[in-house]
Amino acid sequence: LETRTEFRLVTNLPAAGDAAVSDDDIRDIYRLRWGVELLWKFLKMHLKLDKLITKNVNGITIQIYVSLIAYLILQLLCIPEQWGHTLLDKFRYLQCCMCQKISYVHWFEEMMLC
Repeated sequence: LETRTEFRLVTNLPAAGDAAVSDDDIRDIYRLRWGVELLWKFLKMHLKLDKLITKNVNGITIQIYVSLIAYLILQLLCIPEQWGHTLLDKFRYLQCCMCQKISYVHWFEEMMLC
């Protein structure tokens, strides 16, 4: 997206010398960092990672892994176009389907093989 907007960012990355970081590199770093923030927002809001089940380090690790696996499964799912294409649309579709009396094994195979 080409815009003429000027941004002023404060960073401790070197601007001169052998280790200098270009403006484009800083922009890319911020863009990647924003992607990480959006991932954690989705995990906390929709996959309930904001409330820890345990205070045990192993339990917290397992809870984070389960949330990440659920996130990756959502990325792989194919849903009908009328539901949309975002992760939240896929999540809502799953919630709706799980409320119906269906064979989850056949339904899951269908979702993963589209």
